[in-house]
Amino acid sequence: MDLLALAGDESILDVGCGPGHLTRALADATSGRVVGTDISGGMVAQACESYEGLEFRRVPAEDLDYIGEFDVVYCNSTLQWFTNARAAREAFHRALVPGGKLGLACPSTPEFAPWFNDIVRVVSGRPEIAPTFAHWKTPWFHLPDRDAYQAFFEEIGFATAYIELDHEVSRHTVEEAFGIFSTGAAQGFIGPAYYDVELSEEYLAAFRRATREEMERRAKEGIVEVDFHRLYYVGLT
Repeated sequence: MDLLALAGDESILDVGCGPGHLTRALADATSGRVVGTDISGGMVAQACESYEGLEFRRVPAEDLDYIGEFDVVYCNSTLQWFTNARAAREAFHRALVPGGKLGLACPSTPEFAPWFNDIVRVVSGRPEIAPTFAHWKTPWFHLPDRDAYQAFFEEIGFATAYIELDHEVSRHTVEEAFGIFSTGAAQGFIGPAYYDVELSEEYLAAFRRATREEMERRAKEGIVEVDFHRLYYVGLT
């Protein structure tokens, strides 16, 4: 939000708004129209219930139908989930007025969460998990480095105003770290849509249990360091 340097009167489209918390923060920062969109009906319903008076729509990012309606498109921690990131990128560009801004942040690069990824490599090798995990396919869209992301946005017409790929590290209890994993990366690693076999409740429970055990094994005095490679991008139309 700071990188967007909002003047306070912009119209803003929040793509992948989830339960609407950041949509609310954006609405507090501007007098302009603010709209939140998400593919999840449950998330949109929660946002509408929590923030009456704000506008929310259930629509995939790839299917956004706005043309020149917003000064800012804001997209936080969702690009990696898009099934067609290129179509979403084009929809962002169409939605903006000339001189508009795209502000985007997301976990990035194939090793987007090195600590979690390393834990999953160990967990997926356990004999009770490996046969089913062999049927897993990554759901995430990632590019290899900062230059690739810059080219990705510029080839559709954005002029890069800011781009950075940060390695962010934070310290947490095992309980906190497991919560971060469960509400984020776990949705990809054990999401039924990302396997070509049916997942049993036994497999899901075993995966979660093994992940928690591996986190506990790596903790030092109950604390672990969780890291992410995170992209920050501001593009101009």
